[in-house]
Amino acid sequence: MKRRSAVRPRVGMGIPELIVGLVVMGIIGIAAVKTFLTQTRLADMQHKRRLARSVSRTPINPLMSELRMVENAGGVAAASAASGASSITVRVPIAMGLVCGQVGAATVLSMTPTDSTVLAGTALSGYAYRETNGTYTYTEGAVTVTSAGGATCAAAGITTLPGGRVVTVTPFGGAVTVGRPAFLYQRVMYSFAPSAMLPGRVGLWRTLEASGTTEEVAAPFDATSSFRFYRNANDTSDVAVPPLSQITGVELVLIGASEKPRFGKSVPEVAPLRTAAFFVNRLN
Repeated sequence: MKRRSAVRPRVGMGIPELIVGLVVMGIIGIAAVKTFLTQTRLADMQHKRRLARSVSRTPINPLMSELRMVENAGGVAAASAASGASSITVRVPIAMGLVCGQVGAATVLSMTPTDSTVLAGTALSGYAYRETNGTYTYTEGAVTVTSAGGATCAAAGITTLPGGRVVTVTPFGGAVTVGRPAFLYQRVMYSFAPSAMLPGRVGLWRTLEASGTTEEVAAPFDATSSFRFYRNANDTSDVAVPPLSQITGVELVLIGASEKPRFGKSVPEVAPLRTAAFFVNRLN
């Protein structure tokens, strides 16, 4: 008679093992979620800081290119250090030239070549001519510019370069001396003011005073962004505005900000950037 083999009990997972497995899976899941959240927050922080840095860097090239052309003895027309509304107004040369002579009440200037795109985007505020002592005298306001006077320049022995132009300006504020350097300029104001692109935030604005044309260069900036001022014989910039004739350069305190706070924060990320532009010393 054959002997029946004993029936083996079915091997499975008991309740204790199941509980332990769920606990382990829960621990792993929590760790994975925390890692994911940490990486997400880090990526969000880096993204917001990149945005803030881009705000700081966006206006640098156009702003610096204009400020570096400003003449240091009379190039600053106005400045303000008001908190949250810092501004500077400068006389930016458009075209350089020489005085050819005078025709009636008008003075004839031979201007060097200037990019037509640059001219199309300018708003003439006036002109300046160089005195015998090296300083420049500025004439602005009701200035009339007409294209004429080529014969006057030819008679004075001044050749207008290809791409240049001859203009007559009125009125002329001083004695006419042939060969005296002169330039046409526009008044440009840079200011920190409430943003139009992002209401409730601060933007950097560029305004052509002669035409009233204004554009928001970049936004948003932190409210502490400002212009600081270098003066004669001073290696550090001043918050307070010195006498305009003593300003030799500007320190740009550009503190860009992100549009929104990063995850878990209530204030935007900021990216401070400081740089300086010194004006042209035409006296040397």
